[in-house]
Amino acid sequence: MPVYSDSTINAIKARLLMSEVVQWFIPVVNRGGRHWAKCPFHGGGNERTPSFSINDKDGFYHCFGCGESGDMFTFVEKMEHMGFSEAVEFLADKAGVELQKEKGKDSRERSEGEVLLELNQRLQGTFHHMLMKTDIGRKGLEYLRKRKISDEMIERFQLGYAPADTSWLHSFLSSKGYSDEMLRKSGLFSQNHYPYPLFADRLIFPVRNRQGKTIAFSGRDLSGRENAPKYVNSPETPVYSKRHNCFGIYEALDTLKAGTSPAILVEGNFDVVSMHQAGLSSAVAPLGTSFTEEQADLLSRYTDRIDLLFDSDGAGEKATVKAISIIHPKGLECHIHRLSLGKDASEIIEKEGEKALRDDFSASDSAFDYLVNNTAKSYDIRTPRGKSGFVRAISPFLLSTESNVERESYILALSTYLSVPEETIREDMVNSPKGRAPRKEEAAGPSEGPVRKFNSAAVSIDLYAMLFLANHRDLFRQYRSRISFGDLRDREAQIIYMALENAMRNEISGNELFLSLITDERVRNDVATSFVLDEYRTGKVSALDEAADRIALRGLEEQRLVLSNQLRSFSDSLDSEQITEALGRKAELDRQIADLKAVLYGRTAKEDKD
Repeated sequence: MPVYSDSTINAIKARLLMSEVVQWFIPVVNRGGRHWAKCPFHGGGNERTPSFSINDKDGFYHCFGCGESGDMFTFVEKMEHMGFSEAVEFLADKAGVELQKEKGKDSRERSEGEVLLELNQRLQGTFHHMLMKTDIGRKGLEYLRKRKISDEMIERFQLGYAPADTSWLHSFLSSKGYSDEMLRKSGLFSQNHYPYPLFADRLIFPVRNRQGKTIAFSGRDLSGRENAPKYVNSPETPVYSKRHNCFGIYEALDTLKAGTSPAILVEGNFDVVSMHQAGLSSAVAPLGTSFTEEQADLLSRYTDRIDLLFDSDGAGEKATVKAISIIHPKGLECHIHRLSLGKDASEIIEKEGEKALRDDFSASDSAFDYLVNNTAKSYDIRTPRGKSGFVRAISPFLLSTESNVERESYILALSTYLSVPEETIREDMVNSPKGRAPRKEEAAGPSEGPVRKFNSAAVSIDLYAMLFLANHRDLFRQYRSRISFGDLRDREAQIIYMALENAMRNEISGNELFLSLITDERVRNDVATSFVLDEYRTGKVSALDEAADRIALRGLEEQRLVLSNQLRSFSDSLDSEQITEALGRKAELDRQIADLKAVLYGRTAKEDKD
């Protein structure tokens, strides 16, 4: 693995701000003089309140929700699924810093991932050369001509051809110095019949990540053999995860970043190429699997809308409904397109041309309208039972709608469509996996638990202490020596303790920012309520002292109980010295408990007198 000098690392950090690096991947906002974002590492980046804090001064980030932290190199490693060296190279390129490796280091010491990326890049160039410049590849080129794929698209996607000779691939790569151990990990050969290649007599579609590095391949069969699978895709490798990548993402990136077009999700590789050829250059496709949460998260970094263009057959409709169920809960707009001039984009390009594809693609339905029309096919909405089934079927979509206004608009539309009152629709949405539909007056968006009215009388001693400290955060540094996280038994109190710890470490003072550190809506609601209650806002510090002592007393009594049980259970197996030591510890606990009780009773007596 390359080792880079400290001067190189420092030069990168000097030219880039932590917030700038984060902004390349996710939106960043400035609140209270600090940069914040919705954490990309938990909750699918869909937090209601940003908990991902970015510190430009010290060059690090920390999520108060999931605890993820690090510097710009760590962040890029996690976002791009790459190693440290690759992250350095990525950031150096962005910063315009010339890379310098430590002298004396063996340049051959490279990571497994770096070797595989180099291998894939070399092979991509070779496949492309064979397609364009050799007699062997003429078969592939003629096939592309037949499909009306332009030379511009062949170059943009670096399409290639893998020879029919099943011994060629292993011989070629072995001659370049790659070991059998590395080739077995490359995803290019059959695992059960090594070194038989996965790609032989196939048109090759290189799969590139966002940096343009080739991480895998997809091959379309050109042999015409009866049992040959139409497409073969690379398996998972150290540099390739199907779930986290989309075919065409690198080629679509400029259009997506420009914000001039939504991401367009199509079914296959040829569809992506055809859409780009028609000028619809934000098209991407899943990689041999159905659309995944991770792929939606990837696209959401660049767009707030994903349009779907799948086949209109039964399988295509199922894929569309599933994709909507992934896209919509993330707060992304979603539209569905249907083609009338052919079964897919590739067929229209082949038979009708680019303009026909653009025109045919232009019309679309919203995800809601599509689901209504599609669901109505399965229920007779002229009958009460059909209407009820229809509402249950569509309720997961409604319940996953982030905006209350948007949800209410959908319910109003359904009320008109079904000729039933809005309230009836809300009350009938009971069989969704997400639970009961919220009534209009209580709809508050998704939460980690029902928000209930704060009951001060039901507050545990742990929660009382933490709510008091939440209102007097300047006291936390002093009292954390008396109350530790491990002393607390109340889950809500533990959540507040961690927020207090994070606020202290990051010098967060404002109530709004402090509340943003608490991701549990129920706890956040309790803390917000405590800010307006005199019991906590203007309460006496002596009450906090008593709470701290009671928490300490509980801990000591728990320790004494455990020790007493151990003495009873294991006295026969202990020698006299061990028994003496245990009795001594118990006596010390008895003394501490007595002292604490005296303090507590004395404080109570004094308050009664006062």
